[in-house]
Amino acid sequence: MVSGVFCRHGRHLLSTRLLARSPLLHRSLILGLETSCDDTGACVIDLSGKVLGESLSTQLSSRMGGVIPTFAMTFHAQRIEGVVSDCLTKAGVRVEDLTAIAVTNRPGLKGPLIVGTDYAKYLCMKHQLPMIPVHHMEAHALTARLVTPIQFPFLVLLISGGHCLLALATALDQFTLLGTSVDNSPGEALDKCARRLGLHNLPGLRDVSGGKAVELTAAKAKGMVEFPVPMRQYRDCRFSFAGVKAAINDHAMREEKRLGLDADQMLPDVEDVCAGLQYTITKHLCERVQRGVEFLQYQGMKEVSTLVVSGGVASNMFIRQGLNTVATHFGMEAVYPPPRLCTDNGVMIAWNGLER
Repeated sequence: MVSGVFCRHGRHLLSTRLLARSPLLHRSLILGLETSCDDTGACVIDLSGKVLGESLSTQLSSRMGGVIPTFAMTFHAQRIEGVVSDCLTKAGVRVEDLTAIAVTNRPGLKGPLIVGTDYAKYLCMKHQLPMIPVHHMEAHALTARLVTPIQFPFLVLLISGGHCLLALATALDQFTLLGTSVDNSPGEALDKCARRLGLHNLPGLRDVSGGKAVELTAAKAKGMVEFPVPMRQYRDCRFSFAGVKAAINDHAMREEKRLGLDADQMLPDVEDVCAGLQYTITKHLCERVQRGVEFLQYQGMKEVSTLVVSGGVASNMFIRQGLNTVATHFGMEAVYPPPRLCTDNGVMIAWNGLER
């Protein structure tokens, strides 16, 4: 059993032994560990919220057509010690200087999560440190508070390769879910559509994520292929992206048959297809957020004036422009973490551990 304490309900319970340690009275340092998917991240943060050092190692999952859980688990096991060591070196501290370790424990891929939590337990047991379990999605939702002062309550949209949800945040660990995806996530749709279109065969896109490949290819478009926007007939805040994937596949199959293209040949209108794909996903997200804001206003919650958008897909600048338009229309401020903090990283875990 891990020695030390766990943080529950936003309150820190410190043992007598920890209080007796003089470094805690002068400077508290938290190590954050992230291994929920294919990014191995670590960060050291102090009580003021200053990032003293961070390190990140990312798998080249695009070469395997996506994240393979067993490969991801092996990757984390091979890299986590080196990532933590590099992080501590950049921060100029030793493990003995730490006063707590925060680690992602849910949700995510089972194997990678086990690697991260087991390593955190090992460090906690060896150095007699408290361990702070962190919910991955809560960490994403609160990352923006690291760089921008944001008061509760606020509306949060989390869009990534594994999740899509719209929620009202009223406290550090209190979220009211307004809507989530009924099937796929936007990141998954972008990745699989990029693979179906063969974007990684284009120059310079070999090791680029599917979502980024779509964004870069769409930027070169001179027109746009139109695709249907999902779930317009449903008056709620749920999301769906399976139909988007199906529409892209149907279009590609029709064009390949019409033009007599081989399996390894690129569609001549691939830029316009990517532009249409990106627009459809953006339009769908904007319509769902609009419904969410209107619902809150109907409930009399007019004090909600901030929209926080986080997750890997939030680094897409075209999607940001669309969401900015919605936020401006309702007199809200749209806040985004820096692109490097939108994807999985150790900084958000350390920050969430500090706020708790």
